[in-house]
Amino acid sequence: MVVNVGQERAFEVFTADMTSWWPAAHHIGSAPIEEIVVEPRAGGGWYTRHQDGSRTSTGSVTVWQPPERVVLTWQIGADWKYHDELVTSVEVRFAAEAPGRTSVVLEHRDLDAFGPDAATMRATFEDPGAWTATLEAYAAGLERTA
Repeated sequence: MVVNVGQERAFEVFTADMTSWWPAAHHIGSAPIEEIVVEPRAGGGWYTRHQDGSRTSTGSVTVWQPPERVVLTWQIGADWKYHDELVTSVEVRFAAEAPGRTSVVLEHRDLDAFGPDAATMRATFEDPGAWTATLEAYAAGLERTA
């Protein structure tokens, strides 16, 4: 996907302003999203605070290389609950194509970690309503803030 903002802005909105664009239906808590947090450092958390005061973890930050790349763990199982022992990786790369244009590539890896649910989860993530829709929401969010 190519977005019409510079590389630094593309990275910043993806990581520091996820709340503004993340699809509201894509969360595991029982209450609406208050804030999605990606702590800006390797070893930081990736979690959601909900309007009822609860908090749900998604994973953690394993690579923090602004504005080129972020790698997050996705530790949500096929039951759509957080599992400390389950670790898959979501890598997002931001490459400047021209002034004000950035290529954004998201790759969800290590899906074999889902074990017997790997094929089902692979199909889930490849569905247009999953990562594709999430990136489309991100691009639309960038347009709103441009």
